[in-house]
Parts: sequence; structure tokens; C-alpha cells
Amino acid sequence: MKRRRRRRSSRVGLALVAGVAVAIAALLVASPRHRAYYSRLVGGAPGAPEVPAPAPPLAALRPVPAPPPAVPPRPTQPAPASPRPPGYAMPIPSEPSRGAAAPPAGPKQKIPPPSTRSSLMVAKVPRGGPGEQVAVKIVDEIPARLPFAGVPLAWELKEFAGRAHVEVVLDEDRVVFRLASERSSYALYRDVILDVKDFPLLTWSWKVTKLPAGADIRERTTDDQAGQVYVIFPRWPFPRINSDVVGYIWDSRAPPGLRVASSQSTNVKLVVLQSGSARLGQWVREERNVHQDYVELFGKEPPRVGQIAIMIDSNDTRSEAEAFVDDLAFRRATPPASSAAPSGSR
Repeated sequence: MKRRRRRRSSRVGLALVAGVAVAIAALLVASPRHRAYYSRLVGGAPGAPEVPAPAPPLAALRPVPAPPPAVPPRPTQPAPASPRPPGYAMPIPSEPSRGAAAPPAGPKQKIPPPSTRSSLMVAKVPRGGPGEQVAVKIVDEIPARLPFAGVPLAWELKEFAGRAHVEVVLDEDRVVFRLASERSSYALYRDVILDVKDFPLLTWSWKVTKLPAGADIRERTTDDQAGQVYVIFPRWPFPRINSDVVGYIWDSRAPPGLRVASSQSTNVKLVVLQSGSARLGQWVREERNVHQDYVELFGKEPPRVGQIAIMIDSNDTRSEAEAFVDDLAFRRATPPASSAAPSGSR
């Protein structure tokens, strides 16, 4: 009897283990983007091409009309659907008019995980490698026509309140993002995988043309900023929802150099780089040592970077904001020059 009980208990244990393994495998198979993100974050050769996501059902694609026939037409089957062209982006709904009532604003979060977006193509993820920098471009390929309304393929949009207004525009010979906010809050994300120990310097340029009126990061009820750039460090076991974040902002009132924790999330640490309207309408170039900032803000060595985000919001102050953001890049630190005088020959 004892032997039979032991055999039954061992069989039950094996069945449970097998069931858990099957459930995990089913989850990964059912979510290609989730599986691709984990595989990229865990490893893979730098610069390795991304595996395209599976195509959506043909019913979701727009059919292409057949060319005019040279002979009397015969009954044919409907023409097969064609894939969307490279660079296709889902159109963003237009902003509400000034006289229209603003949509109800839900609880604003500072840089939560982005919503997934299905696509026929997967953009190449910038990775650390042997080069001197890792470029994080606004667009990998310049659209045929500018301005381009919508979100480029490599980026993901997450709306927290109101509606987003995103454009790729040409400004002073730069192909840049134009982000406009009318009592709204949203962020754009792009996957980036690198170690800031190797590429500690983050550089970018931004231009703010409209600040949210009365905004101040030091007050929970006025926590709006026109310019925001975030570096996201995923943490295991749930890197998509559990991350450390270092944010750089252009505030309306808070003094430059101020370092605070976000009132929305304790794992988001913010550094005020620009403030007020003194440089409004001007392109300003920034350079930050992200590795040093992370160590000072969190008191530990950082994990690898998993994403970068650009955000704008004006929903708390119920006002408007506008900002332009250029390409970003992570660069290696320049080794300090030796102060020792060269020895002369005798």
C-alpha cells in the first residue's frame, strides 16, 4: 500500500510540473512580442536582425484591386490582401477642438509598460556593440512625405489621458518628433538594449515651444512637463512592469539641477535639466552620464537598459504643451587625458 501511495504521489508531482511547463510554453507561443522581448533582453548577438512577427489574419488587411484585364473578364476569386508598406503607422485620432469637452482623464502614471502594437514588421532594436555609440533614431527611414502624422514603426504609443498628437516633421534641417498635448498625457517607447557601463553618455537635442501653464514637478496636482526623456532599466522577474527609471525633464518652474522621486512611482527618479521660458523656442543639446546618475539616484549599480521613452503631459494643469525631440544616442565615455608630462630624451 505504501509503495502504491508513493507511486501515485510521484505521478501527481510529475503531472503538475508538466502542466506548468506546458502553460509557460503556451504563453510564450501565444505572445510573439512578449517572447521576442524576453529573448532580446536575455541575450543574442549584438546587432542580430529581428525576427518578423507573424502576419495578422488576411481579413485585417486592405485588399488590393486587380488590374484592368486585357480580355473580357472572367469570374475570379477576390484578390488577396496585401501587407502594409514599410513604415506604416496607425493614424492617431485628431485632437479635440478647443470648444469641445476634454475626455475624462484617468489616473496618470509615469512610464508604465507600453501597450503592445501588432505589425507585419519588427524594427531593428539598437544594441550595444563594438562601435563608439548606439543611435536611437526618431525614424530609421525618412518618410516620403513630411510632416508624417502618426507613430513610426520602431516606436510604441501609450496614452494615459486624452489623445496623443504625434508628428514626424522637418525642423531646421532636422527630422524630429513634434509632440503636442492639449490636456493630455502620453509617451512614446523604443526598445534599446545596452549596458550603461559601456555606453554611459546619453545625448539628444530638444526644443520646447509651449510650456504647460502653472506646472511644477514639486506638486502632485501640477505634475506636467513639456519635455521628458526616460531611460528604463527592466528588473526581473517581470521586466515589462517592474523597472527602475531615470528621467530628464524640462519643467515650467522647478529649478534646474533639482532631483526628485516621481509622485506617481517611487521607482522613477527625475532630474530637472531645463526650466521656464528662458530658452523657449531654441534647440538645446543635452548630455548626461546615465550610469553616474543611476548610481547616485538609486545607490547601486544599474542593470541593462531595456527601453527609452519620450513623454509629454499637460492634463494635471488642464493646459497645453508642445515640444520637439531629435535623435538620441548612447556614447562611450572619453578616457581622461593623462596629466603626466611626456618624458624628454636626454
